[in-house]
Amino acid sequence: MFKLAPLSAAIVLAVAGQAMADDSLSTQNQFGTENIAEVKQIAAPLSITTQNQLGQGNNHAAKQEGGNSQIQQSGAGDYNAGYAEQLFEFGSQINQQNAGALNNTHASQSLGVENTAQQTQEGTGNFSFVYQDTQTGSQGTTLQYGDNNRAFVEQQYGGAGNNALSIQAGSGNYSAAEHLNHLNGQIGIFQAGDDNWAYGDQREGQGGTVTISQNGSANSSEVWQDTQLGSQATVTQYGQTNESVIDQSFGDGNIASITQLGGLNAIYADQYESLQSTTTLLQNGQGNVYYTYQNGDNHVLTVTSTGDGNKILASNWKGDKPGGQFGSAQRAEINQTGNGNSANLTQADSNNELYFEQNGSDNLLIADQRGTVNYATGLSNGVGNSIKVEQSGSGNQSYTWQLYGDNNQASIKQADGVNVAYVTQGGSANQALVDQSGANMTANIQQFGAGNQATVLQQ
Repeated sequence: MFKLAPLSAAIVLAVAGQAMADDSLSTQNQFGTENIAEVKQIAAPLSITTQNQLGQGNNHAAKQEGGNSQIQQSGAGDYNAGYAEQLFEFGSQINQQNAGALNNTHASQSLGVENTAQQTQEGTGNFSFVYQDTQTGSQGTTLQYGDNNRAFVEQQYGGAGNNALSIQAGSGNYSAAEHLNHLNGQIGIFQAGDDNWAYGDQREGQGGTVTISQNGSANSSEVWQDTQLGSQATVTQYGQTNESVIDQSFGDGNIASITQLGGLNAIYADQYESLQSTTTLLQNGQGNVYYTYQNGDNHVLTVTSTGDGNKILASNWKGDKPGGQFGSAQRAEINQTGNGNSANLTQADSNNELYFEQNGSDNLLIADQRGTVNYATGLSNGVGNSIKVEQSGSGNQSYTWQLYGDNNQASIKQADGVNVAYVTQGGSANQALVDQSGANMTANIQQFGAGNQATVLQQ
């Protein structure tokens, strides 16, 4: 639950002015300062409320219950507040519009079907809040144009097929959306500008989607989908100094996808105690950093980097810690093109696979596989590359290729079982070391160039 600044007491306690008839119509127009407009319509199925205020410090409130109704509210000026509430409604609409600075709008819909709430704000420092609970097929939308605005959309306490949408244009904006106990809920946050922050949260639901798109610089986003089934999180960021966090823990069949273009980007992606989850990361720029962690069964990790100084650190969280993929039937694919790339990944238990490719200079890969039937391949092109693969268990295979470059090193260690290792290097000053323990082992080392060294130990 978000912590929200309360609206004025005049709005929260607005209960005056009610109509109790079918097809009721209420229109209120006010001009000036510190005006209050209130209307309440109950048991009026096709009611319409229209409230217009122009000035400063004005409040307007409307409540409808038990029908198929509409609330239209508009305010122009500064420090104005609007509140609209619909209870036990079906196919009803709330439309709130504000122009100015430091205005608040609050829309609430409870226990309904196919309702819509839309808020539009233009100006600076405005606050938009849409609250929907126990809804089916409902839509909550906030549209903000300006700077330093805040938008919240909450859809809670069960429901199915609900959609939360937030669109912000400007700089320094903050948007958040939340689903709780939802079936096939959708969250979309779209921000254009600078220094924006986006937050999406889906918990204890099934089939939900969270989509965040940010265009600008210094953007930050967080997506939390824990205890979700068959959900998907997609984050796209363009610009510089972006940071993205996706956490899908304690779930099943979830998909996480992050795309960043720019410089100094960072990604944190966690799938802890989950099953059959997939993480796809793509970065294009300089100074990018990954932190990924998968724990469970049947996970897939795909990483692609293009740029300078990129890293892949499969860690427990935010650091160079032992981590990576834990469980069974894991698969990881790594592809980096650029300079100064580094990869650190650990796979544990059985049926793990690892594919990697690094092109550029100063690349480093450290892969640790434990368990049975592990498989690792590799390729490094460039200068100063180093590959280290350590496998423990039975049936492990490792193929490492570094073709042409300088100062390349390859170290492969295998223990137990039917292990196979091939190392091929081209260039100068390359070194290769293979250590095998167990039975039915095969080692093949080929080095091209000058100053190469090869050591094979079999026990």
